[in-house]
Amino acid sequence: MVDAPIKDVGFSKPIAPLKANMETAPDTWAEIGPANLACLNTPNADVANTTAVTIDTKVEDFQSGNLVPNTTVTVFANQDAGTPFPGGPYVSTSSGATVSVEIPAGTKRFGYKMINPNALDTLLLNQTLNQAMPNMDPQVVGRIQSVSTATGATLPALIGVSRTPGTGILAGAVRDCNGDEISNFIATVSSTPNTATPLEGVDAYYFSSSVGLPVRHSQQRHSSKDGLFMAIEMNPTTVAYVQAWGYPTQADLDADQLKLIAQLQTQVIADTVITGSYDPLRSN
Repeated sequence: MVDAPIKDVGFSKPIAPLKANMETAPDTWAEIGPANLACLNTPNADVANTTAVTIDTKVEDFQSGNLVPNTTVTVFANQDAGTPFPGGPYVSTSSGATVSVEIPAGTKRFGYKMINPNALDTLLLNQTLNQAMPNMDPQVVGRIQSVSTATGATLPALIGVSRTPGTGILAGAVRDCNGDEISNFIATVSSTPNTATPLEGVDAYYFSSSVGLPVRHSQQRHSSKDGLFMAIEMNPTTVAYVQAWGYPTQADLDADQLKLIAQLQTQVIADTVITGSYDPLRSN
């Protein structure tokens, strides 16, 4: 009897150490050296604002970049989307899809929730204020991105998968201590912290940095220079850990010492896209 082949779920060990990259032109990326992980497992140095500040931004579609007017936006602390900050909800304008939101004093990390009739509910997590000037008012964020219903169907289709209704999507970009995108990591969504215990059904895919879209495992077995990943086909759960693993150095690769470099506790919500910016894992 021949054993069935092991399914590739996007968690095959990388073949190169982690590298830092920068975008030199749209969908054109250049490697700039080893990923800076000097802050890995050190105390978090986030700075909170001491007065309320306003963020001015606009809502765009993740894939097309088109403006998404009339989007309802709420803002919340950490990952607590169910308890939005006072002052909202806010609605992006019908012309330029612009929106202004208020962040109360004492905020370190926060997120956005975007709701639109033509989009999947979209959460953007792990955001920070301007760390050099946290009290600057207003602060400008170039864009926040929602995922249209069409995009929610198109992205899995690009990798030959039909998204199962009722499942969730988790996605994001992983950056090093300098804020540069990291290549050569692998991602999963785990039921346990600090160890990789992939949720049933989870399947991680990575983006082609030349087109900015996810591709099949056979084309991209670990993150490319844009640092983007997407995990699909997970049933709803109240606790999940999005994780990125890799080899920080050539010595780690040679010794096969795969290390957890980023982790964010979140949840999986049916028919909802949860995206985020993933920094190196801290000790607090």
